[in-house]
Amino acid sequence: MQARSTGEPELLQAQRRRREQREADRATSTPSRRVRRRRHSPSWLQRNALSVAAASVLIAFLGLGFGLLQMLNHPEGSSPAAASQADVATPTSSPPVLQAAAVGAGVPVVDNLTGNDPTTSGQRVIHASSKVLEANYTVASGDTLVKIATKFNTSVDRIQAFNNLSDPRSLRIGTKLIIPPPF
Repeated sequence: MQARSTGEPELLQAQRRRREQREADRATSTPSRRVRRRRHSPSWLQRNALSVAAASVLIAFLGLGFGLLQMLNHPEGSSPAAASQADVATPTSSPPVLQAAAVGAGVPVVDNLTGNDPTTSGQRVIHASSKVLEANYTVASGDTLVKIATKFNTSVDRIQAFNNLSDPRSLRIGTKLIIPPPF
């Protein structure tokens, strides 16, 4: 077979002949084709590895900067948490005492009872009181938490929280409820 003289170089003519041969083979062959396999794409982490590394370095620098800022704000080397733990660790037989040094140097502290500055007198006693809540309402026929809440100027959520009620529809007649103080 002699090549036509079309002015094309021999390499292009050979490529064209191969392409025409493949097209002719496809036309005469059966319609069953080979299924192309999909290339497996890399995972998200492999595709974005550089971004993940950059974000990690940024977070590390932010953490380092925050640590340095804390060291500059507390140059004596003791954190407020360490100071409060030291105060708790010292055994005392007297009532708990708040020391002005534990509060911080920039916070002015004045004793509300005497009007004196406790830093001059040394220590300030913390007075604690507790009140036991007793049930002060008995559920009657036809009562709902909404009715009770509006009657005592409070909310259903507060009544549920004070009485540890999981379901507001499970009220029983004769149940004693603690009614929280009004808003």
